[in-house]
Amino acid sequence: MKETILLLLLVLTPTLLTAQNNPILPKPLSYESHTGAFTLTDKITYSSNTPLANNALHYLLHQLERNAHYTLKQAPKGMPAQLTYLYRSGLDGETYTLEVKPHNILINASSTSGFFYGTISLMQLMDANIWGQEKVIHPKSLWSIKSCYVTDAPYYKWRGMMLDSARNFFSKAYVKKFIDRMAQHKLNVFHWHLTDDEGWRIEIKKYPLLTEIGAQRGPGTKLPFSLYPTMRGPKEKVQKGFYTQEDIKEIVAYAEKRSVHILPEIDIPAHAKAAVISYPELLQDPNDRSNYISVQKVSNNTIDPGLKSSYIFLEDVIEEVVTLFPYKYIHLGGDEVPKGAWKGSPSVKKLMQKEHLKNSNEVQAYFFSKMDKILKKHHRNLIGWQEIQRNHNQLRDETIIMAWRGDGKGIKSIKHKKNVIFAPAQFLYFDQQYVKEKGALGHTWAGPTNTKEVYSYQPLHTPISSQVKQYVKGIHAVLWSEHALNENIADYLVWPRALALSEVAWSSPNTRVWLEFQKRMTQYALPRLEVQNINYYSKTH
Repeated sequence: MKETILLLLLVLTPTLLTAQNNPILPKPLSYESHTGAFTLTDKITYSSNTPLANNALHYLLHQLERNAHYTLKQAPKGMPAQLTYLYRSGLDGETYTLEVKPHNILINASSTSGFFYGTISLMQLMDANIWGQEKVIHPKSLWSIKSCYVTDAPYYKWRGMMLDSARNFFSKAYVKKFIDRMAQHKLNVFHWHLTDDEGWRIEIKKYPLLTEIGAQRGPGTKLPFSLYPTMRGPKEKVQKGFYTQEDIKEIVAYAEKRSVHILPEIDIPAHAKAAVISYPELLQDPNDRSNYISVQKVSNNTIDPGLKSSYIFLEDVIEEVVTLFPYKYIHLGGDEVPKGAWKGSPSVKKLMQKEHLKNSNEVQAYFFSKMDKILKKHHRNLIGWQEIQRNHNQLRDETIIMAWRGDGKGIKSIKHKKNVIFAPAQFLYFDQQYVKEKGALGHTWAGPTNTKEVYSYQPLHTPISSQVKQYVKGIHAVLWSEHALNENIADYLVWPRALALSEVAWSSPNTRVWLEFQKRMTQYALPRLEVQNINYYSKTH
């Protein structure tokens, strides 16, 4: 037994020592620690030979000006600079190299995101105060950067996280903070859940009642506050809020500067109570006698696929959404259509007879084939929860299935050569409790899920072949907001689990070691969160 423990210590000790020397999270492909250090002062200059580095440079210069009161200047043309950004062909996609020497720093990349991630790693090598959110004068002695050489590239191209602004509304300022913190850890897809039973949060100019009626609930409104499970909070007050189109344009531009794509979600045909109460004459057959209730105990919350007006409404919505979000994907939900929905709908009955549809699953498959054609017309691709995959032949090859009930459905889709993003609830639903305790924040239906369990997640459980990997688009975490009544609670539920997510999504599974990650997280990553006043769950397991 003693020999086994000794052997384990001999194996782990170099790894743990590396953790002490390597502050970068997620873990890069390689990190070489060298002797010496670069001292950053207000006298150094910078240079760049490509506009692709502009976003990264602006980000760094802003943080230095705010937290060190350094206003760095660009080196005169033809003169050497101490901080240099160089375009280098052959560094594909998000790949970058970072070299820190006692007298200069060099970042090489060939893309906007490559330069940005190289800069994020550079900032993680600096004192945690570089991430400060308020203007504070810090001692010049803080800005010393250990010499090193870093080469890096992500394991998955898609590294996402969802924020649910429908159940409980979050301010524009918080959404920006959420995106910024994602970018600081090389997460690159912000999935924005904008509509649900509890609220419609995106301005659609052609249908103003969506926000006049559907964006508020509580006393005096058409939407009761206490929709289950959104039953926490001050029920005597009206809960409201939505994002104007100008808000959204501002947030999209903010995210783009941080190499973050925004994936909007319009959740249909179920989870649509807010839309249905706003425009019932367009979205539900008046003669529908269906009697059903959703998993969340919401009745009458589903758009009717048999009505022509439903598709006119939805295409109008999509037409405005695509003008706001340049990303090539739109998420259309598709989850949890209640059992019994459409059963008493004359329009659906007529549709089934005309299209020879046998059951509600085939009705839903028909609905999404129609929606997919609408998206194609507007040069967008479909993403949906795993329930959209009712028929493997009706959706375009570009469609992505988001597997949330475990890996099984994702594996099945991959066998049919369909693209999959893995977002299993038992590992990556951050609305779950960390530990199962009475009164603890979060749900328990898929959890509890602590940071170590998030870190242990690996799609398909074993390293995958290149033939399979081409269909595994990435990893995705989810924060439903039933329990997230305010920003502090939302942060608490997300962090530090999102630190584990970033490394699972970015770093090769062959290089990940929990004890090493835990040490890096505790020593370096958590102090960076503290400087930003992030209310995180303090236990690191």
